[in-house]
Amino acid sequence: MKLFTFILLLIGLQSCVNYSFMDGSINAETFSVSNFEEQAANAPAGYGGQFSDFLKDFMIGRTKLKLKDLNSDIKISGVIKSYNTSPVALQNNETAALNRLKITIKVTVINTVNDKESFEQNFTQFSDYSSTQDLSSVETQLLEDINSKIAQDIINKLSSNW
Repeated sequence: MKLFTFILLLIGLQSCVNYSFMDGSINAETFSVSNFEEQAANAPAGYGGQFSDFLKDFMIGRTKLKLKDLNSDIKISGVIKSYNTSPVALQNNETAALNRLKITIKVTVINTVNDKESFEQNFTQFSDYSSTQDLSSVETQLLEDINSKIAQDIINKLSSNW
C-alpha cells in the first residue's frame, strides 16, 4: 500500500512539473539542440552527441515544444565540462563501498522570443554504483540516470522564468 501511495505521489509531482511548463511560462513554440561539445577528458567518445539526442527526446516527451532545427524559438547548446568517478562511501577497512560518477554540463539557452529567458548555467548530477562493479559494466545505466536528471534540471530552469 505504501508503494502504491508513493507511485501516485511521484505521478502527481511529475504532472505538476509538466503542467507548469506547459501552462505558458515559456513564450515559445519550438526548440533546437546543437551537439554538445566534449571537453571532459574522461568522457566516452560520442557522449556529447548522445546527450544532445537524449535531451531532444526528453523535451519532446515532456513539453509541448516542437523540435525544429533551423530558426527555433529556443536554441540549446552546451559543453560537457567534467566526467569523473570518485569513491564516496568508505568501509571500516578504508576501501570504498560505493563509487560516484559525476557529470557537469555547461548549457547555453538562447530564447529568440524573449531574451530575458536566455541563460548560461552549469548543471551537475551524479549516480552511485558499487565499488565491486567496473564502470564500463554499469556506465549505460548511470548515464541514463544522470542524463534524465540533467535534462529535467534544464526543463525546470526553462520553466522557472515567471
